[in-house]
Amino acid sequence: MPLPNRDMSDWEWVKKQIAEDAPIPYDPNDPDDCPYDPNDDEAVDRFLTEENRVYPPPPGEEKKIAKAF
Repeated sequence: MPLPNRDMSDWEWVKKQIAEDAPIPYDPNDPDDCPYDPNDDEAVDRFLTEENRVYPPPPGEEKKIAKAF
């Protein structure tokens, strides 16, 4: 049985939006939207600062694991 065509993107629409520099839809009241307005360059720059970067925890001592006797 053949697999369905999985590419559901409308690339012509995407290219048109990029060429027109169309704004990105954003609703500040929608919890699924970004924590900043992607159309506001200053808001994007503030969000992408070093202060917001998540680093892995520093290496430390080995964690001790309790063993059953």
